[in-house]
Amino acid sequence: MRNMLLASVFALGAVGTVGTAIAQTRPAAAPAPVSGAVGGYVGTNIAPAPIEIAPWNPSTGQLIAKPGAYVGANNNNNAFGTAKSGPSGNPTPGTMVIHLNGRVIVQYNQAWNSLMNSAPGFSTQSGSMSSWLRLYPGVDGMAANGLRYGAAMEIRQNVSPAANAGGANPNSGGGGASTLQTLYNRRSFVYLGTNELGIIRAGLGDGLITLFDQGRTTMQTFSPTSTFNGSDLSVAIGGNSAAPWIFMSGSGDEYDTQKFVYLSPNFSGFDFGLQYSPSAFQSLNGCTLPASTCANLQTSGTALDGTRYNNMIAAGARYSGDVGPVNLLAYGVYTYAGHVNYSGTALGARAAVGAPAGSTWSGQFDNLNYGSMGVAMTYAGVTVGGNFITGAINGRGAAKPSGGANANAFVTGIQYATGPLTVGVAYEYIDSQGAVAMSGLTQRKEYALDIGGSYALAPGLVLFADYIYQNRKQSGWNFGTGAAGAANNQVQGQGFVFGTQVSW
Repeated sequence: MRNMLLASVFALGAVGTVGTAIAQTRPAAAPAPVSGAVGGYVGTNIAPAPIEIAPWNPSTGQLIAKPGAYVGANNNNNAFGTAKSGPSGNPTPGTMVIHLNGRVIVQYNQAWNSLMNSAPGFSTQSGSMSSWLRLYPGVDGMAANGLRYGAAMEIRQNVSPAANAGGANPNSGGGGASTLQTLYNRRSFVYLGTNELGIIRAGLGDGLITLFDQGRTTMQTFSPTSTFNGSDLSVAIGGNSAAPWIFMSGSGDEYDTQKFVYLSPNFSGFDFGLQYSPSAFQSLNGCTLPASTCANLQTSGTALDGTRYNNMIAAGARYSGDVGPVNLLAYGVYTYAGHVNYSGTALGARAAVGAPAGSTWSGQFDNLNYGSMGVAMTYAGVTVGGNFITGAINGRGAAKPSGGANANAFVTGIQYATGPLTVGVAYEYIDSQGAVAMSGLTQRKEYALDIGGSYALAPGLVLFADYIYQNRKQSGWNFGTGAAGAANNQVQGQGFVFGTQVSW
């Protein structure tokens, strides 16, 4: 027994290869296969397969196993009210599946924007390169009475900015910059429930929009870049030319908030969900005195604190299944939340944001009140999808300034998958208030186009390439300085990236 315990400890650092579980076997009657996003939610068209116990070396923690697509923090056990078969092994009563999945991406960019030469004495070149890692530790367990439970997290790499490397001992600066990189927590949640009653997820994790969409209706699945959703290519293009990911699915401003989420059992392809979040922030640091840094702030004398929500609730429903020869995913989610109240004056608020003459902003914000809906249809490898969001929202989950314009935005696209190859094209358009200071004067219009794809060269090894064009416009707003002004009222950028991803 002692040897078995020691061996288990040594193995923890290596367990996590997709489709592999130690000391457990798949149930005789496996659930139906699940289709999901390439981006790591639950895998794509993963068929049930027997779990094989691979040879391993407890003295070094090495595990020899079959390669496969990585599993993110959300998997086929914790992202559905009724567990599904998929890349993460289904625990049987009295067992626990432990996994440590991950991926490393290396990529090269060529990118241009309209502000590249706008700072006197400075300019930027078009070529750049980047790499990063992500780790996905987690456990999925089942009690003897059938209770499902577990925990999952996502660990990311923080990248430091470039700095002057002169001084007494000149160097390239790369070594110093790398020592400033850190690992940080991006997701951490627990869940429990049963297939008959559904599950409750609690902690720093995804809400209903991400869990229902899985990146499919928002067209994030044909490349590891996730198209417009905070992609590394958009960051490399720079110039403040990338629109915020207002569609929320897979956005850090959606999943990096503390919340409870209930996911119902599946009823002939239909399921529903409920969500509650007291605020977006951790409350581990109590406030000595009320201030902007308080997680549970209710009233503030700082004008822009009013963009922060409190007491968010959401409800939604989804259908996922086959309708004749077509695989259909359709969902709708409604979200409502209060916000931090501003206790200052309208004059003080306009001065704080540098609002120009004629701005009607009073310093107040409207409650969050918006709907998100999406549809994706797949036939013979071709997926056509679209997502629409509308209501009182401004940017990624922020409250809309009172008197400002509501948001209306859509993303649509088509992708084709055959064997190891997936290619696609996506287009987004966003009409929103944009700059708070410009309320009553102008509003923002943004659009972008993405063309790209990926090729699975080997299990766990993917090559990818993307091209993005993006454009933002708001009269009277300088995108270069982030303030009201007559210059740089429209910015645009474009670029391409090619890279590789190794996952396990």
